[in-house]
Amino acid sequence: MPRTALTAFTPKGPYPGTIAPGDLSLTALNDVDNANGNSFIGNGRDLLLIHNPTAGAVTVTLTSKEDPQLRKADITVYSIPAAGFFFFWFGNLIGWAQDAAGTIYLDASATGLKGKVVRIPV
Repeated sequence: MPRTALTAFTPKGPYPGTIAPGDLSLTALNDVDNANGNSFIGNGRDLLLIHNPTAGAVTVTLTSKEDPQLRKADITVYSIPAAGFFFFWFGNLIGWAQDAAGTIYLDASATGLKGKVVRIPV
């Protein structure tokens, strides 16, 4: 099965003009798919946010890809405590993009996690 896509959210700022109710709120997080894994198309200005609303710790893995110097450094089984948050800033796609489109891979050890890609505007 293909990986489940995480959707990106672009916050307003730094000079947003008129702000309507809800413009500065992030209210909907996506379900993290522990069976199929998740992916999103990165652009190098992405902050991955994962919330663990469950009663126990859950681990996540971010899969890296060899960079031009042949370095690879997965973030493996990183434990997110119950009610905790995980943040990871992709300031660059080198070493993270799995393909030419910029696809990033995320895997979780159990159900219940919620996630969102926050795309920082230029």
